[in-house]
Amino acid sequence: MKKIVIVLLIAFGYTLCFACYKTYLAISHPCKFQTEIVEYSKSYNLSPALVASVINVESGYNKKAISNKGAIGLMQIKFSTASYMNDYFNKNENLNENDLLNASTNIKYGCMYLEYLTNKFSNVFTALAAYNAGETIVRVWLNNEQYSNDKITLNKIPFKETENYVNKIKSNLKFYKQVF
Repeated sequence: MKKIVIVLLIAFGYTLCFACYKTYLAISHPCKFQTEIVEYSKSYNLSPALVASVINVESGYNKKAISNKGAIGLMQIKFSTASYMNDYFNKNENLNENDLLNASTNIKYGCMYLEYLTNKFSNVFTALAAYNAGETIVRVWLNNEQYSNDKITLNKIPFKETENYVNKIKSNLKFYKQVF
C-alpha cells in the first residue's frame, strides 16, 4: 500500500512540475512570429491568441507548408482567397502566390480572412468552422436544425475534420492566452 501511495505521489509531482514548466515556457518563450501575429491581429480586430492557435493547427508554424488543396503558408491561405481579401479590403497590393510563403504576408492575409469570416458569422467558433470547411457549407449547417438551433452557433459539426479543427483551436487558446 505504501509503495502505491509513493508511486502516485511521485507521478502527481511530475505532472505538477510538467504543468508548471509548460506554463513557464509559454510565458517566457513566446511563439514564433509574435510581432507579426500581434500587429495583424490588432489590425483586423482579432485576438493574438486566436491567430497563434490557428497558425499552430493549420501549419504547425511551418511557413513553407503547402496543403494538397493548394493552401499555402502559416495560415494555410489559398491564393484565390488572398486575392479576394486583397480586393475586399481595398488593399490594391500586387500579390502573387509566392508572396504567401512570406510569414508576414501570410499572417496578414490569414487575419484578413479570419476577420471577414468573424464579421459574417457572429460566433468566432462558427467562423473557425468556415475557415476550415468553407463559408457555403457552414451556412448550410446553420440553416439545419440538426446542427444549429439559432442559425448563429453550431451545436454539432457534421464533418469530423472540422469538428477536430475547432476543438484543437479551442484547446490551444488556453496555452496561447498565456503567451499574449
